Amino acid sequence: MAKELPNITKIAVALSNHSKMLVLDSLMDKRGHTLLEIAREANIQPQTASYHLQNFINNGWVKMEKSGRFHYFFLVSDQVAALIEQFSPLSPSASTHTLTRALKVDKMRTFRSCYDHMAGKIGVLITDQLLADHLISEEPQAYQVTPDGLNFFEKDLNIDLETVQKKKRLFTVKCLDWSERKHHLGGALGNAIFDAFSKQAFVERDPNTKQALYLTAEGKYFLHTELNCQFE
Repeated sequence: MAKELPNITKIAVALSNHSKMLVLDSLMDKRGHTLLEIAREANIQPQTASYHLQNFINNGWVKMEKSGRFHYFFLVSDQVAALIEQFSPLSPSASTHTLTRALKVDKMRTFRSCYDHMAGKIGVLITDQLLADHLISEEPQAYQVTPDGLNFFEKDLNIDLETVQKKKRLFTVKCLDWSERKHHLGGALGNAIFDAFSKQAFVERDPNTKQALYLTAEGKYFLHTELNCQFE
């Protein structure tokens, strides 16, 4: 059963506060982060980060796990991540005051992880090509795998769709991409595709920019030959 979405009033309050959004955005890579890491990423005082995190824990947005003497914070679900993606503080309307930050934003616009699936220009391109090749079909709130898609995902990407469908989350989600203003594929299937791409070394994480991804030569070849993706 999918987890209930947070109260809309609480969402509005969080989205109106820039430092709160930066704290949430720092957790969008699905990894656990310490309080100091989050404060540094959001460029705020640790006390402020701690206050925001405690509120998010109370509201059911964030969870905390202890390992040794360290406390790690995580987003609780992909549904919370989908909300954050739509209102990211790194959206195209946000100003960039330094060349370094501008380059990071450009990388994230091109290709990034959105919690546990692929987003950005390339993430949307992949979704568009899956639709164009009739491997998935579009519905108002989700996507459906077609018979051709069943063959593609299981044989070409080694994804066990039956197992993916049994996960306690939505199978597919139409996640609105903040940089492209179009939908990309999220949910359990979006995560399974990202995992498959990672295992086959089609995609790697950018070591210098959090959340940013890049396609390897093998990844570009696969997308070009199998999905007819065209790259500039």
